[in-house]
Amino acid sequence: MFLITFGDDWTLGSGVWYKPGMPKIVYENKEPHYDDSWRIIVRDYLGCQDNHINFATSQSSNQRQFALAKDYFNSKKFYDKRRDEIIVLWGLTTTRRDYKWCSDSRKYEDIIFKEKYLDRNNKDKLGYGLNKWSHHDDVATKELETEIVHWNIFFKALGIKNYWFDSFNSKKYTIRPSNFFDIRSKNRDLLSLLCIDHAMNKREYYEGWAGGPMNYALNNRIVNPHTFVPKKEGHEVIAKYIIEKIS
Repeated sequence: MFLITFGDDWTLGSGVWYKPGMPKIVYENKEPHYDDSWRIIVRDYLGCQDNHINFATSQSSNQRQFALAKDYFNSKKFYDKRRDEIIVLWGLTTTRRDYKWCSDSRKYEDIIFKEKYLDRNNKDKLGYGLNKWSHHDDVATKELETEIVHWNIFFKALGIKNYWFDSFNSKKYTIRPSNFFDIRSKNRDLLSLLCIDHAMNKREYYEGWAGGPMNYALNNRIVNPHTFVPKKEGHEVIAKYIIEKIS
């Protein structure tokens, strides 16, 4: 068994080391470790301790993950692994990011879309321009759907089991692939999963949160207050959910 993971911070496990009350300066200077992240829990459940490749990166765009996937699945390294049973878990992130080659750094970088920018920051300028003149949620979602269909065909042809999920916002897809976790649910993303789990344990009404799932998560300390990603307890909930889905 071989496990491959794609996504952003919610798959990588950023911030899983946060402790309640930890000051931001301490949090930011803490040595990152991912042993308590859901992907490591799932890895260990599958018995893939020595057979796991993670491509998820902090604040990654979907475009970056698709580019990394193309590089890997076109490589000799992948073809040497083709005899193994492979599972791919792919977390889709916000469409308000992109992946562009930048002339100042002379490399590809993730670009976060901005409502305003500082003149001295070229990435912010690019993010502002993309947001203002080159982004529409419906178009971006349609592009995601094209990638989902393409990769489903690719993985099926190679006999690879692959699964999709939304990381922290549920998009309005027009397709319903059976290997997309809870695709017919309005609140299918991992953030909503944590909010619903918390609300059910507290016997609260959890649909239609005032201000949205992220506000609910922050108000109820479900995510860490510094980078808005799951705490250790949240990763345990996510791991249980994913294990049930793929078992």
